[in-house]
Amino acid sequence: MNEAVSNLPVVRGNPHWLGCRCVVCDHEYGTDYDGFVCSDCGVDGILDAVYDYAAIATAGSVYDAGLGGLWRFAPLLPVRPAADHPAWTVGDTPVHFADRLGDHLGLRHLILKDDTCLPSASLKDRASAVAVARARQLGIDHLACASTGNAAASLAVLTARAGMTCTIFVPASAPRAKLAQLILHGAHVIPVDGTYDQAFDLSIEEMAKHQWYSRNCAHNPLLVEGKKTVALELASALTDGFSGGHGDLPDAVLVPVGDGCIISSVAKAFIELREMGLIEKIPRIIGIQAAGASPLAQGWAAAGKSQKDMSGTEILAAIHPVKATTFADSISVGIPRNRVKAWRNVAATGGSFIAVEDETIAEAIGLLARLAGVFAEPSGATGLAGVLAAMDQGLISSSDKVAVMVTGHGLKDAGAGMKNLDMPAPVPPLPSGG
Repeated sequence: MNEAVSNLPVVRGNPHWLGCRCVVCDHEYGTDYDGFVCSDCGVDGILDAVYDYAAIATAGSVYDAGLGGLWRFAPLLPVRPAADHPAWTVGDTPVHFADRLGDHLGLRHLILKDDTCLPSASLKDRASAVAVARARQLGIDHLACASTGNAAASLAVLTARAGMTCTIFVPASAPRAKLAQLILHGAHVIPVDGTYDQAFDLSIEEMAKHQWYSRNCAHNPLLVEGKKTVALELASALTDGFSGGHGDLPDAVLVPVGDGCIISSVAKAFIELREMGLIEKIPRIIGIQAAGASPLAQGWAAAGKSQKDMSGTEILAAIHPVKATTFADSISVGIPRNRVKAWRNVAATGGSFIAVEDETIAEAIGLLARLAGVFAEPSGATGLAGVLAAMDQGLISSSDKVAVMVTGHGLKDAGAGMKNLDMPAPVPPLPSGG
């Protein structure tokens, strides 16, 4: 471990974290298990972190008042830093009550959870924060991941703050602005002449070979725990710190979906809060995919009424790979790695998966900016793009309180935001000397 990393605050385990359970075969592993997936089920055996919820509730609070950012919820995270540090203290992003935008869409109540203001301008900083803290705990100073851009940028920013090294595998087609963000922050970038799924497979092989710490959220079960803090923050803000006002919770939360990590963590957050008696109802969690990259939405529709009762093996069989084609690069995924966890958690909330066309996502970018003052990249606007589709399908009504997760800033892919723009023609200046 290099000197910069050894000077970071100490990170310890959370005594209420019990270990992980395979979402396919339910095999349980203790906190000392050093694998990332189930040893029996292989790469499809995604693990899910398990906590002693009764002990957390008995302790009296889900908060850790001594830490800032997402670490306020340290009792529900696998690790706990001894102190805040710029490498891992992120979170506490705004909640906007978007009345003008809601009126335009025919919604009485519309709430935006805006993660565009995090250090790398993406919700994925939450997962990277946990990755950096966990690597510090394990004494590892080299992290790696595969990414279409946002997870990579997030890791590059936070490892730069920590003095750690990171290696990033990206599809060569990733937006240049995102690649520049990686290189400027000192990441070792390996462009892969192929899809995200191919970059992911190569990253897994190289991490095993070099013993790098995995920041692949769909592979490392601890990282989605960081992502769930976006929902914990939203629920806390809307219930006055879980002290009352449970009727102010959303009826539905719309989430963009690629690998399935964000949506599985959002659903899990609300499930855990009800488990501990901190909320009385769980919002319907609705996953929105781009139509050209919608294996979860397609599998969900085909499953019909059996969606809620399927085993992990049945879910794997129900979701078929697609050739992903969408301008929303962050959710351009042909086979979601976290598909079983995403499916199960969404089903447990009474939610659903639906798909929207790229043209609708492009329109949503403009609506968010013009009527709510939030500039989102395509994937960041996909949740909003799903609002009208969800209303058409009867998944939400005009009287519902609807929350939308805005997951990434538009400057990450400014060209996408210009798809429907007509730039004004220049006018002559005032005459000189006049």
